[in-house]
Amino acid sequence: MARGHLGTMAAAALGAIIATQAVSAQEPKYGGTLTISPYSPGISALSWDPADWNWKVSIDAGPYMEQLMVGDLSKGVRGGGKNNFFSEVWLSDDVLRGELAESWEVVDKPLSIVVNLRKNVKWQACKGIMEARDFTAKDVVFAYNRLIASPKANKVYFSFIDRAEETGPHQVTFFLKEYNSEWKYRLGYGYYAGIYPKEITEAPNGGAGNWQNACGTGPFRLTRYEAGAFGDYQANKEYWDREKIDGKPYKIPFVDKLVMRTIADSQTRLAAFRTGKIDVMTNISWDELKSLAPIRDKIKVVEHPDYAGEALAMRVDAPPFDNPKVRLALNLAVDRAAIAKQIYGGHADFPHLPLDETWEGYFTPAEKMSEEAREVLQYNPAKAKKLLAEAGLANGFEFKAQVPTFADQLKKAQIVAGYLSAIGVKMIIEPKEYGAFLSLMTSGKHGPGYWHFVGMSNPTASVEKLFRSSSVWNTARVNDPKVDAALDAIQQERDPDKVKKAVAALTNEMTARAPFLFLPRPRSFAVWWPWVKNYYGEISVSARRDAPIWARAWIDQDLKKSMGF
Repeated sequence: MARGHLGTMAAAALGAIIATQAVSAQEPKYGGTLTISPYSPGISALSWDPADWNWKVSIDAGPYMEQLMVGDLSKGVRGGGKNNFFSEVWLSDDVLRGELAESWEVVDKPLSIVVNLRKNVKWQACKGIMEARDFTAKDVVFAYNRLIASPKANKVYFSFIDRAEETGPHQVTFFLKEYNSEWKYRLGYGYYAGIYPKEITEAPNGGAGNWQNACGTGPFRLTRYEAGAFGDYQANKEYWDREKIDGKPYKIPFVDKLVMRTIADSQTRLAAFRTGKIDVMTNISWDELKSLAPIRDKIKVVEHPDYAGEALAMRVDAPPFDNPKVRLALNLAVDRAAIAKQIYGGHADFPHLPLDETWEGYFTPAEKMSEEAREVLQYNPAKAKKLLAEAGLANGFEFKAQVPTFADQLKKAQIVAGYLSAIGVKMIIEPKEYGAFLSLMTSGKHGPGYWHFVGMSNPTASVEKLFRSSSVWNTARVNDPKVDAALDAIQQERDPDKVKKAVAALTNEMTARAPFLFLPRPRSFAVWWPWVKNYYGEISVSARRDAPIWARAWIDQDLKKSMGF
């Protein structure tokens, strides 16, 4: 099995960057434009309205739309801590702080979550939509109620909450039907936790779904947007938060403008970076990094695990994938260790299944899994053929699999199809533009095979999304009351150690059932030019949300000029 081997090197490199920047600490300078290639560089905004329940809203709206909670960067590597903020959306309590919330507590009688809000926060003045006004508890209750009332709502996601009430001008109480161990993620900093004002939903020309009606409390405001090209975010000069550097508080953002570039073509992105038109790229592959060799000694580089792995989902609700022997056969037919070397040069992690190996207590190494689970991870084409024969498919079969039209995913799908053909199975690849690809999943109309992006969101959500019968992300269509009951128990458990053990046990069981053919998870790289200061390679402080990171970065214009840009 392949295991990425750059973790130590990455840690050392990051330490060197921190040491270098600490020694050469400078007074921050205001002004300029920071241009980034975000983590999903080829995907335009899919929606601007949180009530659409689209995962990407928190990213594109993140510069102006804040949440109740956020990662505390000062407690990470930049402050001498261990957390590098590489995780997609997993924030342990030791690095969690309030954003729009000031404090919170769980109360037993009645069972509820009491959230005290910040009092010094104002909504931006947005011409034709709203004047600047105070942020209050009414706004949080409105955003929550509109979210759960949406026809697109995930009915399970907030099912543990009975109601939300304004219990003070700056206090919201969520009355619970039952405790949920994920409540901070779901309410505080997850993909669907954005807070926005009622006024934008009443604005003309599309309401909250029109980017021109964007209005929030965040460090930036959206001023221009072109699908497939860019989003321009101007600094909010009245932003409430501060950044402490060497103990001194500074108003943020430092830059006048943040530009998030959408460039689908890898070579075009890299060319823009080489020529200084992009300052930061937060997610490039090993091959892309190699292409930057001519400027490697001039730029900063940090390695990180990719946010997501990939898997071929096999729908277990219909033949032939309702037969566990067939699912195991497909897993045994694919040499994942060889793929890790072929595509990633060994810079990949397998297995992850679908947990991050840094989630101590949740993640089970392969050598500690059950024999049945370990077998799923092996390469054994001879046994794969035998299993197909036992399933009555000695002559093989064919099935359709939808794959997004990204070059990398199509390449991997073709490699997997090649392995499957060796055991007599023909995988017919159906390329789909990403919006249509995603729609197939959300509507449940995807085929027997579906190319699944396995997000490493957080330990409990990772298993919840894949295996809960009602989850839209359950692309394998697992529907087992016992699994749902196990997930219920995990969500209702207050003891963190018991939660860890239960997640590990369920992951082990579902690995053995093999509803997915997991592929190696690549390791990616963040690269940036050294004129970007007060940046340490972090990539997310909540649900892939990076805007609070960019609000704290500043541009050394003198250094940039001295480097010929």
